[in-house]
Amino acid sequence: MRSKFKRILAVIGLTGLLAVPAGAAWAEDPVTLDPATKIVDSAGVLGGDKSEVEAAIKKLGTDHATVLHVVTVKKFENPTDREAWTDEVAKKAGLGPNALILAVATDTRQYILNKGGSKITAAQVENIKSSAIGPQLANGDYAQAAVNAAEAIGDAAGGGSGNLPSGNGAGTAVLVGTGVVAAGGAGAYLYFRNKRKKAAGQAATGSYGPQGAELDPLASLSVEELRRKSGSLLIEADDAIKSSEQELMFAQAQYGDSAVGNFTKALDEAKGHMTESFKLQQQLDDHIPDTEEQQRTWLGEIIRRSEAALASLQEQKADFDSLRELEKNAPQALAAVNAGAREADAKIASAEQSLGTLRAKYAESALTQVSDNILQAKERLAFVQNATATAQQKLGEGEGSLAAVAVRAAEESLHQTNVLLDAISKVSSNLDEARNSLEAAVADTSQDLAQARAIIQSGAHPELAGPVAGVEAALGQVKAEMQGGKIDPIATLQRVETAHQSLDQALTGIRDQQEQARRAQASLQQTIMSAQAQISATSDYITARRGGVGTEARTRLAESQRNLDYALSIARTDPVTALTYAQQAHALAAQAAQLAQADVDHFDGYANQGYGRGGMFGGGGGGGLGGAILGGILINSILNGGGGGGWGGGHSDGGGWGGDSGGFGGDMGGWGGDSGGGGDF
Repeated sequence: MRSKFKRILAVIGLTGLLAVPAGAAWAEDPVTLDPATKIVDSAGVLGGDKSEVEAAIKKLGTDHATVLHVVTVKKFENPTDREAWTDEVAKKAGLGPNALILAVATDTRQYILNKGGSKITAAQVENIKSSAIGPQLANGDYAQAAVNAAEAIGDAAGGGSGNLPSGNGAGTAVLVGTGVVAAGGAGAYLYFRNKRKKAAGQAATGSYGPQGAELDPLASLSVEELRRKSGSLLIEADDAIKSSEQELMFAQAQYGDSAVGNFTKALDEAKGHMTESFKLQQQLDDHIPDTEEQQRTWLGEIIRRSEAALASLQEQKADFDSLRELEKNAPQALAAVNAGAREADAKIASAEQSLGTLRAKYAESALTQVSDNILQAKERLAFVQNATATAQQKLGEGEGSLAAVAVRAAEESLHQTNVLLDAISKVSSNLDEARNSLEAAVADTSQDLAQARAIIQSGAHPELAGPVAGVEAALGQVKAEMQGGKIDPIATLQRVETAHQSLDQALTGIRDQQEQARRAQASLQQTIMSAQAQISATSDYITARRGGVGTEARTRLAESQRNLDYALSIARTDPVTALTYAQQAHALAAQAAQLAQADVDHFDGYANQGYGRGGMFGGGGGGGLGGAILGGILINSILNGGGGGGWGGGHSDGGGWGGDSGGFGGDMGGWGGDSGGGGDF
């Protein structure tokens, strides 16, 4: 972008600065950010290229609703630690979760890309530093480093690895999968959900191709057809990722990480696409009405991202298949599966005993998601035996490719067997932990209740009478249930926390700030624990029954995890806001569980219908076929005797959802979490 002569001048300037005696005159306290340009050039190194940096920052905000602030100073001072320095800058500005800071100290040749609470990962930050920022700073080209940073951050925000885009990085559109989405379109709505209705007339246009160009095939589909297509692809891509993760695990164990590097990268890219797709699906499902234009834009992006996720996995599939060489290694792989099946069979009796113990201790409602896990595990294990027998038969007949397909099916079924059995142990641990925490939560609530009663009795704050009565009633009911028999400790703990939070709200303004912060932190810990337990149980439930679970449950679970991740990222710096996100995470995970269970209930009976024509693993519904279909292990081509591949499982569903996911809200509040990384140049 700039001439070699400019770079020489920049290096000369830097050399001159380094010759100046060190002193406080060049030190910089944490600066005040410029909300308009997003640039503070205290070191004066951007010069005439400042406008180019500003344009790159603006484009990043338009394309990805992500804010980048660029700061140059002589030294980081008060504090001298670069991370603490940028944290203080962010705190002063009240930056939100979609903001990052690139800060450069020219005298000490240090820099940091502080990602705050953004969704950019640490791995993406490292890639951005090494590919976009570090080389330019080493050349003394500060402006180009900032421009490159904005472009690479855009790549990361769009689901990439944080690489510089090919070409000049100019233009107003970004490629998504096999289609084009206009800048300022669907991506901008990911964070500004509350503003989108007011700006409906400014929604993205041109998503289906520019004027005069060949129309996108999706343009001829109705909104309802787009919904069906996007729902089917969401499930297919989500299942492909789950299957790929399992296959990758086997390959890593056998060949090592270096041999599966390309597939690992493809899987990460696919996950990035799916994260964005589930965000868009959540917006379509919420209670805010969407225009037809918005629906078409978002559904089109879901379709293209899902196709891109599938494509990125399929591109590696041939090499991956060759790597494993199951046709050659089928006997060894088969032996490993048989050994694993024997171990799983031995675990069933212990798991059955554990489930019986749980039923004796806790209410049945606490065990809903694992109540049939023993039955399902036995089904999957029966299919393992079926598939391994088939594989052995095909090997004897010289049908190496069909033997490989059977071994793969056996491996996945064995994996699900272990997921089902291990889920019982997880639930047991989570319930025991919640039961132990419940005693402390009741005691803590009782203590605060006594404090509130004393305040009322003193004649002060009579407005507390109503909230106190409500908490007394809730706490009394919980104590009676605890004394009366079996309970669901996770749900009961959540009820205690909800009651306690209503008391906290009533006491706001009466307590001092330190006490309010203590209560927020304590409540946050309990809510995070409950959310993590619910997410874990629901994830295991869907993984082992993914053939019968539709898009709504998957979307809620993805949104739940996203809200929990954000809550954890700001828990230390903003426990009050983190509590809101953790509560939302728990609510979404609970909804995902209900939706998934309803899907499986409707799916019950379907798994054994229409598959009685013989096929590779025998006819009828025996041999674990029903469980394999519910688990999304089998596809029609295999069941009907074909040797083809495919990802299998899943069904599309419609319907909406009346809740609101919360999500992020513009460039305000919520900075925090793992800040990213710094470097020297």
